[in-house]
Amino acid sequence: MSTSKPSVAIVCAVIVASIIALLPVTDDVGREHIDSALKRASAAFLIARGLNGVISVAQGTEVGIQPAGVGVNFSPGEILDPINDLVERFSWIMLLASSSLGVQKVLLEMSEWHGLLFALAFVALLLVASHFFSNSERAKAVLGRLFLFLLLLRFMMPMIAIANDFVYKTFLESNYIEASAALRSAQEAIGEINSEVRTETKVPESVVERAVGFYKNFVAKIDLEQRYERYRAAASAVGENAVDIIVVFVMQTVVFPLLFLGILFGVLRRLTHWH
Repeated sequence: MSTSKPSVAIVCAVIVASIIALLPVTDDVGREHIDSALKRASAAFLIARGLNGVISVAQGTEVGIQPAGVGVNFSPGEILDPINDLVERFSWIMLLASSSLGVQKVLLEMSEWHGLLFALAFVALLLVASHFFSNSERAKAVLGRLFLFLLLLRFMMPMIAIANDFVYKTFLESNYIEASAALRSAQEAIGEINSEVRTETKVPESVVERAVGFYKNFVAKIDLEQRYERYRAAASAVGENAVDIIVVFVMQTVVFPLLFLGILFGVLRRLTHWH
C-alpha cells in the first residue's frame, strides 16, 4: 500500500524522533549541565559560610588602643553588621538553589523512565502503522498529538537543562566568575584583618613587651582610619558581589526554568486540545 509524500515525511520524522528519544545522549548532556550548576551553587554556599565565619569573628572582636593615654576602641563589627544579614540570606539562597537543582536532576532522571520510553515507542509504532493501514484522519491526529505529548515529556527536562546552561554561559557566567573571585578576596581580606586585630589584643607581660605594645598601639592609632577603610572596602565588595551571585542563581534556578516550563506547558495545552 503506497503512502503520500506528506505521510512519508511524517513517518520518517516519527522514526527519527523515536530513535533520539530512546538514546541517552540528551540525558547525559542535561545531567552534565545540572551537575555543573550544582557545583557552582555548592561553591557559592561554601563561600557564604566562610564569609559568615570571618564576619562572626570580627563582630566578636574589640580592640582598645591607648597611645599616650588617649583611649580608642576599634570595633570591626560596627562596620560589618550591615552586611551580616545579607550574608545569612545569601547562604540560604545558595542552599535553596542547590535544592532546586537537585529537584531538576530528579526530574531529569524521571524523563528517562523506562515506562515513558516504552509508551513513547508503542505510540510511535501505532502512529507509523496508522499512516500505512488506516484511512481515519481522526485516528492519525489523535495518535500524532499523543506522540508529541509523550515526546515533549521525554525531552522537557533535558531541554530546560540545556537551554538554562546556554543562558548561563551566554549572559551570566562572567558575572558569576568575577563575583565569586571578589567574595573570596573579601573573605581573605577580612580574615587577615581579624588576625591582625587578634594579635593586638595580646596582653603584655614584661616591660619590654609593654614598650613594644605601646609603640604598636601608637602605630595602630595612626593607621586606624586605613584599617577602617579596609573593612569598609571588604564589606562593600561582599554586598555588591553577593547580590550579583544571588541574581545569577535566581535567574538560573527560578526565572528561566519557570519561563521554559511556561512555554512548554503552553505547547502541552495546545497538544491536548483535541477539538
